[in-house]
Amino acid sequence: MSSAAVSQVLDALSALYSSNDSLAKKQASQWLELFQKQSEAWAVADYLLKMENANTETRLFAAQTLRQKITYDLRELTPEARYSLRDSLLHLLWASSTGIKSIMIQLCLAIADLAIQFKEWTTAVQDLMEKFGKTSEGAACLLEFLKVLAEEMTNNKRIPISDKEAEARSSVLIEQNVPTVMQLLELYIQSSAGNTVIQEEVFRCLSSWLRTGDVDIRLLETSPLLSAAFGGLSNEALFDVSVDVVCEIIYETKETHEYRALIERIYPLFSALIQPLREAKAAEDSDKVRGYCRMFIEAGEAYVIPIAQHPEAFVVLLEGIGECTAYEDLDIVPMTFKFWYELTNVLVSDQYKHTLSSFYGCYNALVDSIIRHLHYPEDVEELSAKERDEFRDFRHQMGDTLKDCCKVMTPQKCLLKPLALLTQLLSQPEAASWQQIEAPIFSLRSMGSEVPGDENEVMPQIMEFLSKLPDHPKIRYAATLVISRYSFWTRLHPQYVTYQLNYISAGFENAEVAAASALALKHLCKDCSELLVDFVSQLHPFYINIVRTLPFNDIIEVTEAVSHVISVIPVAETLNALQSFCLPIAQDLHAIVIEDKGNVGHSKLTKAGDLLEQISIFFEIVCPDIPVGTPHPCINFFNELLPVLDLCLSNFGNDPLIAEPLCRCFRNCIQSYKLHLTPLLPQLMERLVSGFDTSRLGVYLWVAHKLVREYSKEGSENVTLCFQLVERLSAIVFSTLSGKKFDEIPDVVEEYFRLTTALLDCAPTMVVQSTLISPVFQAGLTGLSLEEVRALTAIFSFYRHLLSIGLSVHELTTPNSQRTLANVGQNAEQVVALFREFGGDFIRLLFDGLIHFYSWELIADVAATLKSLAQLLPVESSQWMVTIVNGFPEQAMSPSERTEFLQTWTRAIQEKQWVKVRRVLSDFVSQYRRRNTNRK
Repeated sequence: MSSAAVSQVLDALSALYSSNDSLAKKQASQWLELFQKQSEAWAVADYLLKMENANTETRLFAAQTLRQKITYDLRELTPEARYSLRDSLLHLLWASSTGIKSIMIQLCLAIADLAIQFKEWTTAVQDLMEKFGKTSEGAACLLEFLKVLAEEMTNNKRIPISDKEAEARSSVLIEQNVPTVMQLLELYIQSSAGNTVIQEEVFRCLSSWLRTGDVDIRLLETSPLLSAAFGGLSNEALFDVSVDVVCEIIYETKETHEYRALIERIYPLFSALIQPLREAKAAEDSDKVRGYCRMFIEAGEAYVIPIAQHPEAFVVLLEGIGECTAYEDLDIVPMTFKFWYELTNVLVSDQYKHTLSSFYGCYNALVDSIIRHLHYPEDVEELSAKERDEFRDFRHQMGDTLKDCCKVMTPQKCLLKPLALLTQLLSQPEAASWQQIEAPIFSLRSMGSEVPGDENEVMPQIMEFLSKLPDHPKIRYAATLVISRYSFWTRLHPQYVTYQLNYISAGFENAEVAAASALALKHLCKDCSELLVDFVSQLHPFYINIVRTLPFNDIIEVTEAVSHVISVIPVAETLNALQSFCLPIAQDLHAIVIEDKGNVGHSKLTKAGDLLEQISIFFEIVCPDIPVGTPHPCINFFNELLPVLDLCLSNFGNDPLIAEPLCRCFRNCIQSYKLHLTPLLPQLMERLVSGFDTSRLGVYLWVAHKLVREYSKEGSENVTLCFQLVERLSAIVFSTLSGKKFDEIPDVVEEYFRLTTALLDCAPTMVVQSTLISPVFQAGLTGLSLEEVRALTAIFSFYRHLLSIGLSVHELTTPNSQRTLANVGQNAEQVVALFREFGGDFIRLLFDGLIHFYSWELIADVAATLKSLAQLLPVESSQWMVTIVNGFPEQAMSPSERTEFLQTWTRAIQEKQWVKVRRVLSDFVSQYRRRNTNRK
């Protein structure tokens, strides 16, 4: 260790904590992070901790550094050095036992992480108990160490040991020491008297050990720890930690058939908690209410089966959870929803259906609580946008709980409650606020999925009641959405269609209700399309006029609505209907795109794009089932629209505002009309090539991808056309890439490789045996230097498909396939030849991205790709990897680490342990990046 290094660390810490210069602070922080990764940090950290005049920040940094070094770099130390480190840490911890707690905690963590990795140290728990367990000063250190040891053993996934090694160390450090530790905790709790500090540490330690899953919870049957935990609830200083430990104890008893004796000790203790819960509610002490709720809910979820079996014996739990659900704090109420969901699922099962009636009372009260919580606050206009969104989300969560109530009580009983409440409120409408009326209406909508379509008792009353509601926009909005939700019911009750259609239509006159009306019209037209065929003549003028006044999102929903009706009219009338609804849209579109470009600003282009979106919806939804070979009215209509679509393409096809909705029109025609579109494929392909050539926008490649997926099945008549399309688009892509960097057009790169992968998937022989495959492969190599995740994912997918061709015949053959084994063999040979030629560069580029800049979410994909390459070319893969790793600078990777990685990697390949190949690579990359880069 050099004194210069110590001075540099102290200077950096001084800058970090004392400088007023934000840049200096940032630079100091970065330097200290890098220093912690150096080998010299071991000695410097040890020195700083022992330095007499070191301040708190310095000693804390030194303790954190030792913990990080132990976590990530313990392999740098010889066994002898590890023993020395252990002894030094124990000495430092003893010296810190009465000092700054944060430093003591970091040292406990360091010792715990050392114990987990230091296999030769089998007596860590005993050694700490011997050193720290004999004095009151050492008790806090010992309990902290035992707590963090259990937590690190369970949760610290950064420690570089395998699952098997972790299991072995857990057995030595945790499982074998459970009896001793439990006895120690009992001793401390019995001798603690009024020492709440020690009691708190005992409870925290107990919670951590319970969470390991290695403690036999039956030890608590006769232990004073159980009563102490519940007793701590009456002590303000211990309340929170007592809640934690009680919840852990209950969780561990969820296997109720095994722990009946302990549950019989636990359950009676809840009787004493009901009154404190009510008192906390009355005092509006939300923190304390939350604590009580956690315990009741934990018990409810753990004992849900016994509750279903013996509801009369668990009345206290049901009562407590009901109190929690009824509480006015809407942050606490959702905590109960999972219990009600799980209890409902148990009760409606065949085994427990006979007990349903015993729960009507608590579910009846639950419906009342939920409807009350559904009320919008009186000061709703003062809520921020975020608060309104959160409250809307919460209402939908409560709606799910209302569905649970329907399953238990029957939908009819649940529907009657809001209906009765509405009847009561409207008996004195002047005394009821809109919030009071809107909440039960919303509850009716929430229950929709549980109401059968043939329900004839309550639903008719509800539908007739809608006309009696006050004409307040918030109330009408909610009522309109009730119609929307029950459109499936209306399908079986056609007598309500006319009334509902008129009710919805009237809502468009109010700007606050229009969005609900658009959604309701869409659902009504979708579910009741056959019932509305006779209304087409009325829908036409309504549609033409209304779309000129609505916001875009509402226009889309209304367009979907009329499209659903047109989709079921007689085929002979389909073309006329499309013309009457669509041609006015096409005329408005034509009026814009025929103008001189200089006169068409952003607003007009946006309008034109919106009109194209409307047209695309007709193509998406109106697709009658017509035999191939029979004239298709939608294809005829598409032909009629082509002139205006061509104007869009030729005049504005290079603007995303036009190109994207135009391409959605093309995509919807492909997916809706399939083989009927075949005669127009050459023209459509020409348009895609022209559009992409002019604009270089990835959206044209996206449509080409959809087209190839639909029409390029190997052996089909269209596969050659699809291949020629990809060839032409490839020439444009390669030309584009020669003049631009890949990271300037990541969307084009992504869509191009999705396109080529689709063709490779559908027609592998044609692609692999063509001259196209090599330039695509090489373009992919350049793309591996991208950082954009979606583009990289598309490139990886292309290479994985190629590798699968080389690895597996089965992945290439499909039923009714025209491929021959000879072709499959030739394909594999070609793939092997490509990877032999470019494999060195391929691995180098992947490895460069892995250790420097690829997002963490991509590492598993890259590891899987390299694993497949190792399967395909094991010898070459090992040689390429050796060359790459040996090229790392020594300061980035020591010779021993280099040798260890290469030996492990090569051995895994030779032994064909492909899962291990992936794991070895992932572990190496994680360690390398932590040490040599700042990327998180």
